[in-house]
Amino acid sequence: MIGVLCTSYPRGPDDHAGSFVRTRVRALAGAGQAVEVIAAGVGSAGSEGDVRVLRIPAASAADIFYAGGAPEALETGALGQRVRAWLEAAHFTARMMALAAQRAAGWSAVESHWLVPSALVACAVAPHLRHRAHAHGGDVFLLARLPGGASLARFLCRSRVELVFASADLRDRFARLCGDAPEALGARTCVQPAPYDSLLFRPRPAGEHHSLRRRLRLERFTVLAAGRLVPIKGYDVLVRALGHLPPQARPTLVIAGTGPEELRLRRLAFACAVDLRLPGLVSPATLADWMAGADLFVHPCRLLPNGRSEGAPLVVREALAAGLPVIASAVGGLPELAGQQRLTLVAPEDPSALAAEIALAMA
Repeated sequence: MIGVLCTSYPRGPDDHAGSFVRTRVRALAGAGQAVEVIAAGVGSAGSEGDVRVLRIPAASAADIFYAGGAPEALETGALGQRVRAWLEAAHFTARMMALAAQRAAGWSAVESHWLVPSALVACAVAPHLRHRAHAHGGDVFLLARLPGGASLARFLCRSRVELVFASADLRDRFARLCGDAPEALGARTCVQPAPYDSLLFRPRPAGEHHSLRRRLRLERFTVLAAGRLVPIKGYDVLVRALGHLPPQARPTLVIAGTGPEELRLRRLAFACAVDLRLPGLVSPATLADWMAGADLFVHPCRLLPNGRSEGAPLVVREALAAGLPVIASAVGGLPELAGQQRLTLVAPEDPSALAAEIALAMA
């Protein structure tokens, strides 16, 4: 049996949070492996075919790992909020460590998603097991900001873990944190973007595109974005960019997701006279339908003042797989996708340049 440690894992068939972890787990199960998942959430143990899911309830697990995301919860907000988030994260980590130590005797190997805390927990409680640790983005930046983060990174490497990075940029950042190549410290590394469900995210026939537009009530050119409503996504830049277009030419903007930036984005869209629709958190299947009905996908992510950027946004690859033209910021791991058909990269934090590319796509 393979044990899988992660923070967010879909809490139901329609939950998009951690969906790439479930895609990876299903691939393991499809190869004939029995899999046991330990993740944050509520509810007792459940099964998905040959996959057993054990949940660790936490007071604010939904806020830390699902709503705004762990980096935002731990680094933004009032001091009291951040202290509570750190205490709850520490409590969750302790509970994950205890449960993993109890279950590891029945595992033949372990996989972890997010270096903090999952990979560190796996190395601590199951050092004898073959370990594949997946780094997705915010975890590398969070590790760099932890006290002793460089020592923790070197500890991971010396545990002889196989480190799987979502982008080469993430691997380079991790190596700089270690102060040496991870391989020189005992780790094995590879770059492998997180998997997506190719049965959902695929080009649709023209007839299905038109029927979806009618069902979704899309009457004008539609720009789609998707992800947590948090500052790193740069959705405010996208709203301002559409506000630069002539009023009669402004498309409908749909942003699928939830998060603390919702009210700010609504106010900004009103001020910029942008038709903004926020359908909230949608399932992977519903997101695939939105992609099939939209005309353009935009991912305007930014580099934060603390140096954090996105690792390799899965949603961009999902949109490309769905056949949508994509405009994205050239930050983090996104420049590694340069050269792909239908992908245009722009400088971040530049509403005028983004507006020009959107206008070109509309033409």
